[in-house]
Amino acid sequence: MSCDKIENLKKTELQIALLLNEKGIMSAKELQIKLNVDKATIYRNLKHLLKKHTIREIKNSEGIGFYELNCKIHNPIHPHFECKICKKIYCLKPFNAEDILSLSNYSEYDIEEIEVKFKGICDECKKIKSKK
Repeated sequence: MSCDKIENLKKTELQIALLLNEKGIMSAKELQIKLNVDKATIYRNLKHLLKKHTIREIKNSEGIGFYELNCKIHNPIHPHFECKICKKIYCLKPFNAEDILSLSNYSEYDIEEIEVKFKGICDECKKIKSKK
């Protein structure tokens, strides 16, 4: 991956960015387990990466943040899916969002973020539910 947003990152920040590039979207807890670092380190680095616009945060309905790489080339704006049972966030394939993106051209608005989220039940939870 060659995204200019990951240049000049510190070690843990780079590990987070590379992991998000590989896995897609992850919670802070998933990152903490994968990288085997303490909670404070994860949140400090996530905060810094968010401030630099290297990553995006998508919150589920319970306010838990899920993080993904913020790169227009390698990870363009796309919709997300939230499972109503497990509350996990999944990335969906990008769709033609030109109409939505054109809203950012209106001079009376200063749009900084666009979020499209679908809600329902994920495949894993459907399988568990059908076994009951």
